[in-house]
Amino acid sequence: MSKRFIPRSFAVSFFVCALLSPFSAWSGPGHDHGDEAAAVVPGDGPRRLPTGEVFLPKPAQRQLNVRTLPALLEQHARVIELNGKVVIDPQSGGLVQTSTGGRFEAPSNGVPRLGQVVKKGEVLGYVVATQAPLDRASQQAELAQLRAQLSLAESRLQRVQQLQDTIPKKEQQAAQAEVQSLKGQVAALAGGVGAKEALRAPTSGVVASSNALSGKIFETGALVFEVSNPGVVRIDASWFEGVTPPVFSGAKVMSGNETIALNYLGAAGAVRDQSLTLAFENRKLDKARFATGQLVKVYAEQASKFEGIAVSSGALMKNAANQTIVWVKAEPETFEPRVVLTEPLDGQRVLVVSGLKPFDRLVVQGATLINQIR
Repeated sequence: MSKRFIPRSFAVSFFVCALLSPFSAWSGPGHDHGDEAAAVVPGDGPRRLPTGEVFLPKPAQRQLNVRTLPALLEQHARVIELNGKVVIDPQSGGLVQTSTGGRFEAPSNGVPRLGQVVKKGEVLGYVVATQAPLDRASQQAELAQLRAQLSLAESRLQRVQQLQDTIPKKEQQAAQAEVQSLKGQVAALAGGVGAKEALRAPTSGVVASSNALSGKIFETGALVFEVSNPGVVRIDASWFEGVTPPVFSGAKVMSGNETIALNYLGAAGAVRDQSLTLAFENRKLDKARFATGQLVKVYAEQASKFEGIAVSSGALMKNAANQTIVWVKAEPETFEPRVVLTEPLDGQRVLVVSGLKPFDRLVVQGATLINQIR
């Protein structure tokens, strides 16, 4: 190989490589972009569209666990939300109060505990009457005097009985009557000095509240215990809209995530605190769910019904304008926000007044995640 062949073959190879290289690598004057990155084209990831809709591909829908259901137009009873309070049922519960007042004394098995099961008539404690020292001394002096009179009357009766053949019968009867009268007075006065009042359960149930403490002094009429039936709940709700409430077919109340049905008993005939009291109850609870005095929301159902679309409360979201919206599946991978107006239906659902059409695919699970996509 000659020395001239090598430079000539190198030049041919260089020319071929230049022809095979992309034309974009050669730029004219003023068109050199240097190391500038290429423009990024939007992919198929979740994103908010300029129209406010959300593009969410199928894999992302499965990953976010999005679920939809058709909006159905059904018959629903109009529901009114009321403020209620749990009270003791007058048929299955009761109060234990002291009628005399005094110092509390525990029974032999100790002071009843909260939640303890008790039976009707069971002794829950005693109240020992307390007196001022002068009053106690006066009663003891009177008792001593009566006992002395009783002793003399009994001696007189014995002498009369020994001479019953010579003493008229009416004198014998008078002596016997005097002894019986004095015995009764002594027993009554002796029972009043240091007497104990037994506090008994008015009904079978559990101890709902207790103010008892050994040695505590209670005034006359003071509340010591409350006994309630854990299988019964009684709720008094307030009605402020006039003196004639609507006819209710029933009601519901929430207990955690569970809905408890209530029966409507009726309305009070007198206004108290500028409202009427509506009574609701459930007498078939399987366990204790409510505490006496607890404030609850009662969803009372009117007897009349009308058509509407019921939506789960978890499907309601807020947009940037603080409007209530729901997400509707407009296309297989496109979700549309709808502004809706709602009314309360029960503890878990609301009634959509406007903004939805029957058979719209409503997002019932994963709406919170869709609402966060930007």
